[in-house]
Amino acid sequence: MSARREDPLRWWEGAGARPADRGPARLPVFGADPVPDGAPDPAADPAGSGPPPPSPDHAGAPRLYGPAAERDVAALHARLRALGPVAPVLLEGDVPAWFVSGVRELRQVMGRSAWFSRDHRRWNLRDRIGPDHPVLAHALWAPPVLLGEDGADRADAIGDALAAVEGIDLRDLSRRVAGRRVDGFAAAGSADLVADYARHVPARVLARLCGAREVPPGELLAAAGTGPGAAAARGRLHGRLTELVRDRRRLPRADDPASLLAARRAAPEEVAQDLLLVLVFGQAAVADWIAVTLRLALADDGPARSLAAGRTTVPQALEEALWRDTPARNAVGRWAVQDCDLGGRRIRRGDLLVLGLAAAGAGAQPAGRERPRVFFGHGERGCPHPVPRVAAAIAAAAVEVVLERLPDLHAVPPLPARRSSPWAGGPDRLPVAFTPRP
Repeated sequence: MSARREDPLRWWEGAGARPADRGPARLPVFGADPVPDGAPDPAADPAGSGPPPPSPDHAGAPRLYGPAAERDVAALHARLRALGPVAPVLLEGDVPAWFVSGVRELRQVMGRSAWFSRDHRRWNLRDRIGPDHPVLAHALWAPPVLLGEDGADRADAIGDALAAVEGIDLRDLSRRVAGRRVDGFAAAGSADLVADYARHVPARVLARLCGAREVPPGELLAAAGTGPGAAAARGRLHGRLTELVRDRRRLPRADDPASLLAARRAAPEEVAQDLLLVLVFGQAAVADWIAVTLRLALADDGPARSLAAGRTTVPQALEEALWRDTPARNAVGRWAVQDCDLGGRRIRRGDLLVLGLAAAGAGAQPAGRERPRVFFGHGERGCPHPVPRVAAAIAAAAVEVVLERLPDLHAVPPLPARRSSPWAGGPDRLPVAFTPRP
């Protein structure tokens, strides 16, 4: 099975544009002027006022948790879309939130941090919900680059550092790493493309890009996981990266993102936190994107034949995966800065919004290259400008190489189901067979 190539960097041109390149999204907002991220906490209620009363819209709202939600996520998304582009939803413990599935509304929420903040300290229910809540624990662990007055500057620094390694070198590096991973199992005639391949390729590429090639791959994979040891693994990795930053300040390298970030006037621990963000979140996102694309390509109704015949390019297959079977189905992490109207709903200051990425993909098909943007954020607090292009280059190389090297690759039936989770949609395993190759 071979695949027609297309330059993934051209395909993603503009997807990671800087905030100045994106037009404003206007909302009918009521109340005082918005307060920028990092300002003194405006969500703190006056003494004795307490959180606002529950919205009547949430009475009988769909639950985004439990056996019914996990059994048929697509049906749940259809029900929520039927309630409008913004719908009431309940999280674990019947915690009220707003589910945003309209593409226009998603862009408004992600594109305007003055209206919708990543800062969980704004949450109007924060005193009732602790950090151990099963869904929100990861939102309450917020890397400093996402919060505070210097968040945009730090994101730009990450973007500038990654931009230094973009282009043909990144593509060649990704293909070499992918080829070596295939070499490791080609003679066996079988593999698990998730555990043996999709998780390893982005981890190794990103580690080399960040100048952290001496970090064992197992530590990177553990830090990017979601199991009970993930937090401890992230702590160990942060320690290693802090030492790396100190080393780069003593002996900088011209083309090393770690050296470029280390040149900032910031504590080594802070710079290491930014590198950790790239390695951990980048590895998990790209690995799931690769796995989802390969699963679709190997399905009976997937694009494998079109890829083999050259009618579909790998970048087109990657884009289709974002809409048909997006790795990140839903995401927690925006809070309303003040009262406003969104999608016909009255949103109150401090309300939590859930980004319904998969539901948006199922319910709308925006044209052209606008389609992938919501999956990488939008506006001034979206992913740093080269991140979508870097992710696309790594993912495209991984898909291309395995299809080229193993032309008779096929899934071992039955095709593994997607994760039964409203949050992550990538497969946990993808067993395949092929003719052994020395």
